Amino acid sequence: MAPFVARGNHIAIGSEDSVLFIDTTTGIIKNASIPPLSESDAKNTKPKQQSENVKPKQPTENAESETISQKTNSEDYSHLNLGTCLALSSCSSFLAVCTSDKNLTVWNLSTMEVMKQWKTARKVSSIKFDSGSTQLFVADKAGDCFCYSLSAPADQGKLILGHLSMLLDVVISDDSKFIITSERDEKIRVSCLPNAYNIHCYCLGHTEFVTSLAFVRGNLLLSGSGDGTLKVWDYLHGKLLHSENLKEPSDEEMDKAVRSVVVHRVSESMCVAAVLLDRVKTVFLFKITGEEPTFQRQTIHFLTQPLETAFTEEGSLYVLTDSATNPIEFLGKDEAFQYTLGESAVIGTLLANANYLKIIQDAVHSCNGDLKPLFKRWFDNVQIYREKKLEQMKAQPSNPDVRSSPKRLRVE
Repeated sequence: MAPFVARGNHIAIGSEDSVLFIDTTTGIIKNASIPPLSESDAKNTKPKQQSENVKPKQPTENAESETISQKTNSEDYSHLNLGTCLALSSCSSFLAVCTSDKNLTVWNLSTMEVMKQWKTARKVSSIKFDSGSTQLFVADKAGDCFCYSLSAPADQGKLILGHLSMLLDVVISDDSKFIITSERDEKIRVSCLPNAYNIHCYCLGHTEFVTSLAFVRGNLLLSGSGDGTLKVWDYLHGKLLHSENLKEPSDEEMDKAVRSVVVHRVSESMCVAAVLLDRVKTVFLFKITGEEPTFQRQTIHFLTQPLETAFTEEGSLYVLTDSATNPIEFLGKDEAFQYTLGESAVIGTLLANANYLKIIQDAVHSCNGDLKPLFKRWFDNVQIYREKKLEQMKAQPSNPDVRSSPKRLRVE
């Protein structure tokens, strides 16, 4: 759910109808409109099934209306703001954008020409390229993940794995041997590629939905969750190495859910993670070092709500906020990787152009959602029934011939 990403020294920002591609080194800004789907692309929405993963379904009376997955998710996520999702390839040659109307578009950034468009099965929650920039992985709100080939763009997406709950993020290992997915039901699943029906392991330990995944280095994975914690995993073995609690004792249950996590890898032994919390006007920066990960925290407070962050290759941090007049901020660093708010010529150019500013404001609108709907609500139905029964009995006129109890009425 990120309309704001970076690769190398390039940044991409996407709204529902336009994208900006910015070279922070040269200051060159490219702008493109997202073309509507052609009639053939809009109709051809049925992806291929991975036959090893899912057994063929027998024809039914409603076969014509069953278009996408072998399974359906009965949970309704229409109240969630699943806006524009972006992904930049590792070579910074391709940009993928998927809008809320399920229009998945891939550009060749050297020419700014559209390579291919697809109509996705459902609204998308996360998209990522593989390390070779030949495949695009798309996770959706129904818990399915599809693979789209850039080498054969005429092909439709192939269903490679499915969860029983809404997918919130997907990442691909540097060697493209594993695909890691996180979901609303607290789980992180590590699956093998290309045969993602082979589950390698799970990383279990979060107590709420897992919103964001990022690689630290090697086989170390960083995750952020609605439970207000960051966790570092050895994802090859499903082993928890470190947990960082961002909550205070006075916080309510649904306070300080982790909104996003992005990582800048400095060296083999150190990285910097930028973390945003839901409805908290602060950017948390963690310097993560050592074989047994240790966290050093820095906090930078904002007057407006930070919504997304993106690191450039040199370690500069750009922050998307909900400010109407200055929706993008720049944070520079010193040699010790301490960050401070600063000025950027590129940001000045963006904000001075009315068209660019409008695209950024629209991007802000697409990701300015509340994470509260992702929390599960548990009800003690028996207790609620008893409380209502007592209220009803208290409201009734007193009768000496009738004696009551919380469980039942008994007439003697």
